[in-house]
Amino acid sequence: MIKTICYISNIKTNTSQKELRKLSHSISKKNDELHVTGVLIIQNGHFFQIMEGEESTIENTFKKIELDKRHFGLIKLLDTTIDYRMFEDYESGHFGIVNDFSNLKKLKTYFDWIKKANILAIDELVMLTNNFLKYST
Repeated sequence: MIKTICYISNIKTNTSQKELRKLSHSISKKNDELHVTGVLIIQNGHFFQIMEGEESTIENTFKKIELDKRHFGLIKLLDTTIDYRMFEDYESGHFGIVNDFSNLKKLKTYFDWIKKANILAIDELVMLTNNFLKYST
């Protein structure tokens, strides 16, 4: 069973850009090892993440995220099962880190393409992401 979780949280104020780059690299590497696909957006002091993968892997990963001291105020926005991965084709199936304009543009293009599937869970994730981007800029 494929599970997806989407959440938002606040980055601790004393976190440097260097630490965020290091974190982004380790998240991407670990998620590739676990075959977790999705996207992490780092913008204006917030993390917004969508992750998808095998149910037990996603649940275990999210438990670790909840305990991570580099952020606070975590709010789970979506926790559901899906029939297939939304991000399997995004970034060649690798976990995408979005923290600059060119990556945001690639994500928007991907969302425009995937929305054509007209699947409720995907539409909800696209809406949540667009709302995050709209209100965090």
